Amino acid sequence: MEKFSSKGKSSMLMFMNKVFKREVACPSEECLALFNKKFGGSVNVEWFDRGKYFEAIFYKNDIEHIAIFNLSGSLREYRQNLSADYLPPIIMKIVSSKGELMNYVLRNKGNLLEYEIIFRDDKLNRYMAVFSDTGKILEERLL
Repeated sequence: MEKFSSKGKSSMLMFMNKVFKREVACPSEECLALFNKKFGGSVNVEWFDRGKYFEAIFYKNDIEHIAIFNLSGSLREYRQNLSADYLPPIIMKIVSSKGELMNYVLRNKGNLLEYEIIFRDDKLNRYMAVFSDTGKILEERLL
């Protein structure tokens, strides 16, 4: 049986802590107040300090959300992981012509809606595309 040095054990423990423990942040009072106003009734809320902003990951109405707040507590953006049923028909038509829809996220930046789509073509190449709410392709790249 192989022996591990104490240095090896501490390195392994540090690695395991990074993998299995999440560092949960405590956001500002302003973030919490706005979060409760905008997303009251949410469940499984986890907060993370990302340095230049706070991020909350949570569920509301059985839909996963991610909300991003600046350090002063203003909501910069929120995202929702939605099913294809919620995708605007014009965007669904464009994506269907390119390949198979795999995943999509609605991004709300203030009053600007964008749709982040992951799809794959018939050769199983995956792509990420961002659409405006009118169906204009803002970005598209191979993953």
